[in-house]
Amino acid sequence: MEYVNLVNKIIEAEHAAQEIAREVKEKSLTLDSDLAQSVAELREQYFARAKRYVEEVQKTETASADADMAAWDKKREAAMNDVESAYRKNREKWVDILFSQIIGQS
Repeated sequence: MEYVNLVNKIIEAEHAAQEIAREVKEKSLTLDSDLAQSVAELREQYFARAKRYVEEVQKTETASADADMAAWDKKREAAMNDVESAYRKNREKWVDILFSQIIGQS
């Protein structure tokens, strides 16, 4: 009888080993697809994060460029006002100087 019990235990162990082997095979088949899915999810998360970062940098750079342009416009406007003021103030004097230089050279 012990021999029969021993054989039955061996058969049970074999069935258990086959079940474990089947589970391992199933897991190895799904492992590749699970890994590919995880990589795709990580890639998507990375690109989403990079896109947000690029948008943030773009906003910052646009705001900085707008501020720089506003400062340059203000300087240009001040310079034009200075030139126009100098022209109104010295127009007659400059005309006389140019006239005398032209007449003096002819």
